[in-house]
Amino acid sequence: MLIGFICLKNKGADIIKGFMFIIKKYVFLVCAFVIAASMFVHSQIISESDTVVISSVVVKSESGDSEVEAVDFKTVSEWAYHLNLNLVPDAPPFADGKGFFLSGYQTVIPVTGYKKDFMYKIYFDFLRYTQDDIPFNSKLKIFIRDVHGNKRQVGTADVTYMSDKKKFEVTVPFDLSYPGRFDIIIHEYAGKAGNWGIWDIIVTTKKINEIELMPIDSKSTIKEIEPKIFK
Repeated sequence: MLIGFICLKNKGADIIKGFMFIIKKYVFLVCAFVIAASMFVHSQIISESDTVVISSVVVKSESGDSEVEAVDFKTVSEWAYHLNLNLVPDAPPFADGKGFFLSGYQTVIPVTGYKKDFMYKIYFDFLRYTQDDIPFNSKLKIFIRDVHGNKRQVGTADVTYMSDKKKFEVTVPFDLSYPGRFDIIIHEYAGKAGNWGIWDIIVTTKKINEIELMPIDSKSTIKEIEPKIFK
């Protein structure tokens, strides 16, 4: 009887120890999950900025064809030379000499990563030339579309902006940007698409001359990636 009681007592102690181990393990997993979730939320918050620069994009149409073509200063200079045009270099605040041509009649560029409680402007740094007489018959209509599909035209650019010294500027309607994501939709109206090139697109709360010069990471700018975010 005594031996049986001792065995039963030891067995009970083992069960209690096992139960306590399970509780400790559960508490550890819950704490780890809370910490990981907190880190994720924090990383999302600090990644938001009041200035988002889009200098290279990968945009596919419904047919799977690319809507943009990545280019650099040398390539476009040679192309422009044959049209008797002199290309103006990429300009600050983000000047890496790389850009993209709009290959199709419509290009949709998603914008995320910005602080949604502010009013934004978009500066388009089009490829520009020193000549005033631009040999293209084309214009762009630019729309903003929110996550719910609401769309509004915000600007029209004709070929005079290919020789203008200033970046083309539009204002983003607050109600379309507030959800935290919107699309820039660019329509080209021309007999043949592919006339417009863009060095970069800057989405910001600031005036263009208030934006600090942005560092160029050659490794990242070579890649065609989603919009770059700068503090």
